[in-house]
Amino acid sequence: MDFNRFKSFFLPCVAMAGMFALSGCTDSDYDFNEIDATMGFGSDGLTLPVNSTDTIKLADVLELDGSDCVVEKSNGDYVFEQTGETVDPVYPEIDKITVSKWGEPQEGEIVLKVVPIPGGTGFTISAEGDAQTFTYSGDKPAEVKSLSYVGTDATMRLTVSFPAELSSAVSSISNLTMQLPAYMDISNVTASTACTVSGSTLVFANIPTSRNLTVSANITGLDFKASDKSLGSVAIAGDKVDMSGTIRVAVTATVNGGAGVTAVDGARIRSSFTMDDIVVENARGVFDPEINLDDLGSVDITGVPEFLTDGDVWVDLYNPVINLSVSNDMAVGGVISGTITSYKDGVKLKSIDVSDIPVKPSGTTKVCICRRKDGINIAEYDVVRDYADLSELIREIPDRITFSASARADASKESTFELGRQYTVQPEYSFTAPIMFDQNASIVYKDTIDGWHEDIEDFELAEGSYINLTTTIENRVPAYLNVDVTPIDVDGNAMGSDEISVEVSNSVLASGDGENSTETPLSVDIKQNKDGALSRLDGLVFHVSAKASEDGQKPVTGVTLNARKHFLIARDIKVKFVGTVIGDFN
Repeated sequence: MDFNRFKSFFLPCVAMAGMFALSGCTDSDYDFNEIDATMGFGSDGLTLPVNSTDTIKLADVLELDGSDCVVEKSNGDYVFEQTGETVDPVYPEIDKITVSKWGEPQEGEIVLKVVPIPGGTGFTISAEGDAQTFTYSGDKPAEVKSLSYVGTDATMRLTVSFPAELSSAVSSISNLTMQLPAYMDISNVTASTACTVSGSTLVFANIPTSRNLTVSANITGLDFKASDKSLGSVAIAGDKVDMSGTIRVAVTATVNGGAGVTAVDGARIRSSFTMDDIVVENARGVFDPEINLDDLGSVDITGVPEFLTDGDVWVDLYNPVINLSVSNDMAVGGVISGTITSYKDGVKLKSIDVSDIPVKPSGTTKVCICRRKDGINIAEYDVVRDYADLSELIREIPDRITFSASARADASKESTFELGRQYTVQPEYSFTAPIMFDQNASIVYKDTIDGWHEDIEDFELAEGSYINLTTTIENRVPAYLNVDVTPIDVDGNAMGSDEISVEVSNSVLASGDGENSTETPLSVDIKQNKDGALSRLDGLVFHVSAKASEDGQKPVTGVTLNARKHFLIARDIKVKFVGTVIGDFN
């Protein structure tokens, strides 16, 4: 008997079918046409030993046929994998802030005062007052919620002119102090006279009165949180950034003698002032840039292997995982929420809301969306979220999965932002699920063994007779195996139980861990219930369900199906003819 044609996942059942190939042996020297060649054999029973099958690995049965969604990994594990389509990145940006002159700067009053030195040794000349007062303003982008500090690149210039009365009385001023608003950070100070800089204060010594004092400085930053507001402030006012300031100058000189000194009293020091527009590029504060991310992509599921397409399939996978990766080069963190939806033939199967996933600033955030945290290497991810109903997305193998989303910046924390720059936020995701059953899972394997008609058309079973196959199944597959058998005729049509009936004694016990085998005795009976039915039988259709659960048995969950290490062997196969098999060779 040739069993090679019958090697399938449920070979023990099929092997029995092969025993029907009991064709008559004829001799060409004899003409049987004139002889009644009807004969019967068997009485209480004829038993034919058939030994055992080879090891039938899962790979011999669950053929992937180039599947796009189920792959066999290098270690033999079956895994459901899909990668989301490429999603265009989004480019958050906040416009630069330009703070411009609001009206002309106003010159203040610096009036010189002459005071005699006690003892008649000379006079002290001094003055203190506001040299210049200015106001600047600019539009604030809506995405800027608050500011604490901004970097700028502007230049201010101040010229101090001394009156002729002063230059006639004294050739130099011993000390001149220039105070800028405390919120200003300055650098690269240049002046016609050497000076020292302390914060926003400039100090000059021995300043000639015969020429103007010119000062230039770069404004490198504005401190919105400066506590000293005596000389002005910079702040957000509604949808504006307002900046006001005063430059204060104090001078001191000592004159020995009195010639012309009295004329200095009441004379004024004059000044002129210019400052560039303040263009804010680098800023620290709270920002809420618009992130126009509404779609994380979709997956078209194609090339589904046959064992996952049957209407009785229920894909209850133990721990499907969605790996979401979001790269973000902003120093502002974000939050993503979304809805994962599966569809089949345009009908929604399941939606799962995924809310408030934090996206870290200046880096790539790795997110694991899973059914169970057990077995997940938490250290590989920044965020792990578990959803008990995640497996329902693919319970009936959808043809499309979408991942709609909304994203927003995390406006609850202060950060830095480069205004006028296009940042990039790029998401991508993949769906992976080891074919690892949970307790409601069921996959279906179908096979048809046919072409028997020519071998058995001369046979039928006498009334009350049947064919019985017995075997012991060694099973290392982590699933219970339930077998239904349907006989078919020469036209491929199912034959009803009133003609041929096939009964399978019980289900095959599962391996509890996929590492150790179970053994299950199995018995299959084929009965002819209508005269001549056996002669029309052409084969059997096997419908085998692999399930995680079986009544009265412990469910087998959390073991990945493996193409190589999971197998079946049918041992001690025997076929017994109970009653009489009639051969009509007329």
